[in-house]
Amino acid sequence: MSFCAFSARWGLNDSCSVDNKFITEWLPEAKGDYVKVYLFGLYLCSERDGSITSAQAMAEYLSMPLTAVERAFDYWKETGLVTITSLSPLKVVYNHPREVGGKVRKFKAGRFTDFNAQLQALYPHRMITPTEYERYYDFISANKVPDELLIMIAAYCINGKGESVNWSYILTCARDWINQGIRTAEQAEEKIRQMEENSDKLRKLMAALGRKGSPDFDDKQMYMKWTQSWDFTDEVILHVAASCKNKGGMSKLDNLLDSYFRMSLFTVGEIDAYNENRRKLRSLTRDIYKHLGLWCENPDQAAEVYVSPWLSKGFERDALLKIADQCFIRGVKTAEGMNATVNKMLKEGCLSASAIDEYLAGCAARDEQIAKVIAATGSSRTVTMNDRDLYAVWADTWGFSDDVILYAASLAQGRANAMSNVGNTLANWKRQNITTLEQAKKASGTPAGGKPFGGERTYTKQQLDAFLGDPDNFDDF
Repeated sequence: MSFCAFSARWGLNDSCSVDNKFITEWLPEAKGDYVKVYLFGLYLCSERDGSITSAQAMAEYLSMPLTAVERAFDYWKETGLVTITSLSPLKVVYNHPREVGGKVRKFKAGRFTDFNAQLQALYPHRMITPTEYERYYDFISANKVPDELLIMIAAYCINGKGESVNWSYILTCARDWINQGIRTAEQAEEKIRQMEENSDKLRKLMAALGRKGSPDFDDKQMYMKWTQSWDFTDEVILHVAASCKNKGGMSKLDNLLDSYFRMSLFTVGEIDAYNENRRKLRSLTRDIYKHLGLWCENPDQAAEVYVSPWLSKGFERDALLKIADQCFIRGVKTAEGMNATVNKMLKEGCLSASAIDEYLAGCAARDEQIAKVIAATGSSRTVTMNDRDLYAVWADTWGFSDDVILYAASLAQGRANAMSNVGNTLANWKRQNITTLEQAKKASGTPAGGKPFGGERTYTKQQLDAFLGDPDNFDDF
């Protein structure tokens, strides 16, 4: 049974339904992890297989610390949306949002009088609603930050975007600043000073992007994120911006820097090397598909699934193109089909074009030798895969030389199922430890069945496994 459950008035549902009141009343100001925990717990209330039965299991599933899950439920308990019926182990009952009514306020009278006045002064052309004030109160209380910090952040947002900026944007900005370690008015003042000092650098950035006009509030926010949170230098930012000129602007630049940050690429050299390798990889992927007779619609995905793993195994570029050509000739016209041939070449140790050529030349030479064996039996048919498999056993596994195999074939001339007859003769010689042509000619009068055996015995499974080997470990020929 899950550790989360509905209250009696809610009941079980076949789907995870989120009440609109939760979305409009509580979701906007709750931290992301708190919302994640609430929604997953809501799902567990309806979930039937019972695989997650504890807060620890929830934490592991959500890749969060257990303490983060516990803090989230403490937060929702304060709102009245859940009731914690047990702390050890944690047991949570979900209350329906429409049962909760309004949020319980525990603020002393006059607590936010000064805050209200200062905040309203920032909006001379409209009145702040009671609901907006409540959002700010809850944020200050939940994050335990001074009123002055939120006033400074609100003032900065309004100065940058005008009075149209709403409480949600201001609180999002405040949450981002707090996550950066800014929790006092002094720290906020220093951050604002730094952002204003970046104006000249931002103007150069706008020019590099091919954008006219002055940087706006959001531009400054992004620039601070890149330099303060992600530690990119101005040199790197301008270098990457050059690739975005007239191609997506700040949004495209932000996406690129985000990807470089996640890949830990922080210098111009690292970024250029990555992009050059990516360009070569895309080019090779398109060429491989072209050799297969295909159009590559998404080279990045194809490279990730197929080409990059092939290269990581040691295959050279020309080797992969040669394999693609061979697949096209054989009618194999998919990357998945080519993957089977690549694995075959890997098993044979053929990672270069020259090694593949040598392997194929060896296969052709062996086919010529097998054709001589077939001709020695008096047949003129072509070589089949079965012939190749048999010859591999005779030559590679049993160790017979070509002259011995040809001699055995001559003994089978004109007989039905000649190749089987050759195999029987060679098997008989193997049991007699006959390895040379002279020995084979001397023993050629011996019946194909060999010397009669004195009697039949029965064997245990253990003996057979010991004599013949573990069948689970047999390799296919």
